[in-house]
Amino acid sequence: MQIANLDIVRQIGEEYGWSDHQIEMALMTAIRLCYMDYGMLTEVDVNIKEGTISARRRNGFADKGVWIDINNPLMPSVKMFLAVMEMLQWGDGSPGRVLEGKVAGFRDGGVIYRVTDNMVYVPESLLSVMDYHNKPELGTEQVLALCASKTNGMRLATRRGKEFVAAVMECYYPGCISGIWMGASNSWAVIRMSQEHVSEWLSQGGVNIKHLQGVLGVRRITLIPEGYGEDEQLSRDNELRHFVNNAWKDCKIGNLEPEKVVIYTPMGTEDPRKLRTFTSMLKKIAPEREQVIM
Repeated sequence: MQIANLDIVRQIGEEYGWSDHQIEMALMTAIRLCYMDYGMLTEVDVNIKEGTISARRRNGFADKGVWIDINNPLMPSVKMFLAVMEMLQWGDGSPGRVLEGKVAGFRDGGVIYRVTDNMVYVPESLLSVMDYHNKPELGTEQVLALCASKTNGMRLATRRGKEFVAAVMECYYPGCISGIWMGASNSWAVIRMSQEHVSEWLSQGGVNIKHLQGVLGVRRITLIPEGYGEDEQLSRDNELRHFVNNAWKDCKIGNLEPEKVVIYTPMGTEDPRKLRTFTSMLKKIAPEREQVIM
């Protein structure tokens, strides 16, 4: 169905919670794409408040007889307009959408970000561990994952939790994550992926994974390759061995059974918090196994 007038455009935009300016930007982009089908570059202006649309050619390259009617410009279909809205990455209400925002202020312990022409709020409970302890400076650009809800007219976003970590990593390698666990108050991420992806993330001295830690605001990321073996149990055992080795290389697995794992910790371990964090993560990764720590 072809969009007939600005009333339809406004109605669609309002259903998605968009401001007039966002709707105007989306429609201008969609109209330009319509003219690109004819090999024409155009300048387009949309004014929702005045109810006007104007367009003019930017060059003379086009099929003979194809001209812009500024009083009746080409209009996109509803499907195309919605596709442009999706491309502009806003307003569809689905949580997990990744955007970059600039720190614009602070409120009640949380941080306010400017994203395009909007303000987004990350409450204190959804800040990354690094941001929680050291608030970012004004003007700092950080990655956010949108939430569907609002507060005081601002969209909520998050910078913590496994959904946030997974959403950002998927921007680098779509489909790379097959398992993710968070521990140590969301400051430690354990991520399972193929051996190929693990090698890519850890190449050149792990520069990629170190950069990602800063982007995510976490203190530690541990990667474990997907297990392999003749059956599911052997695959799970293989993954658990990789976790123990990568998370605390000085530990040794003494015995590994379907219902139990025996782990020898280093002699003279004097940090009970480190041990609690390790065993807590181990329980998340292998909840079916009894832990015997020696």
